[in-house]
Amino acid sequence: MKEFFNSLLPLLGAIIVSIVLIPVGVIYSFGYMLYMTVTLKEPKALLKLLWRWVDGMFCTIGYIILELAIGLDMLWNVNGEILEDSMTHKEDTHFGEKGITVSSSVGELEVSDNLNKTGIGFSKVLNKAFRQKRHAVDSWKMHLAKKKLSEQYENVRNT
Repeated sequence: MKEFFNSLLPLLGAIIVSIVLIPVGVIYSFGYMLYMTVTLKEPKALLKLLWRWVDGMFCTIGYIILELAIGLDMLWNVNGEILEDSMTHKEDTHFGEKGITVSSSVGELEVSDNLNKTGIGFSKVLNKAFRQKRHAVDSWKMHLAKKKLSEQYENVRNT
């Protein structure tokens, strides 16, 4: 529950800053594009700068969407008992835990060779959906790597 409350203040701060910074930044960016086009005396400069701005905006929005999708995935994993019961005979899994995705939970079961036919099929669907060869296994490995880095960061911060 602390993760929820610890996220409220940064979200509130980001919203307040965004209300001011985004409109001012957009106006400034367009002014900068026009200024650079005039000073460089190159009409194509406007298109290049506009494309860089549009590409950056869509990249950022894509990042936000992806992070939301990962958050929803973690929410599904917290409620993942039904997935556990349909994919494995093992009871002590990462389904139901906070901070881990369904893909990572499936990946751990795949690495430990504890998936039944349904679980193997689900893993194959994930591979196709994400256009990867071993999405669940890679997700599990990524989870472990992030956890290790996080622990190292905490150790450095606490010394």
